[in-house]
Amino acid sequence: MRIALVEDDVTLANNYQELFGRAKWQVTHFEDRLTAMTHIMSTAPDLAIIDVGLGAEEEGGFQLCRQLRATPETERLPIIMLTARGDQSDKVFGLNLGADEYCTKDESTDYLIAVINKLFRRIEMDRRSPTEERIAKSVGELQIFPEESRATWKGVPTDLTVGEYFIVERLVELPGALKNHRQLMINDIEVSKNTVISNIKRIRKKFRDIDSSFDAIETDFGRGYRWKT
Repeated sequence: MRIALVEDDVTLANNYQELFGRAKWQVTHFEDRLTAMTHIMSTAPDLAIIDVGLGAEEEGGFQLCRQLRATPETERLPIIMLTARGDQSDKVFGLNLGADEYCTKDESTDYLIAVINKLFRRIEMDRRSPTEERIAKSVGELQIFPEESRATWKGVPTDLTVGEYFIVERLVELPGALKNHRQLMINDIEVSKNTVISNIKRIRKKFRDIDSSFDAIETDFGRGYRWKT
């Protein structure tokens, strides 16, 4: 898989290139928006990872994302915004521009690799023939697709992030079994209890946006959560 990395900090870019190289991914680095746009158009990478601030352009990454989504040749290119800016408003703005994921630089590299792997799995699934069977696990009205890190509820796709999907996947490993926050890790990275609580709230909301009667995630106060059978 080929990654276009748009990052104005050369030292940081070198670190990411080394990280991605260990995963056998080909990385091309660009320091500014205009050069990145030109080369992405001509080389058609599989994924773009874009910093928000690019040199003198404080929001050059947002502008590049907007340009890529507005161009027919790149409108379906998977995009990850990777930035030090972790404000909720920035995240919402980036996702509204069409970024597939928004990661902050203070998150673990394992989490970033998980996000990239998820997008690459989706690329592979999109390239498959429509007649090829997709591997799915069903738990009542829920279907999860481990190869794609996707889930549906009553046949309707959910909009789960990578971390949210991993929590759902761990909950349904054994429906009815109680899982504490240490067992609800994101890509095998232990997260805080507050992080799990926040993720559970978002997961419930996303399922209830599909089905207002959704109540499959049960809270055992002070102990953890279970997926109701």
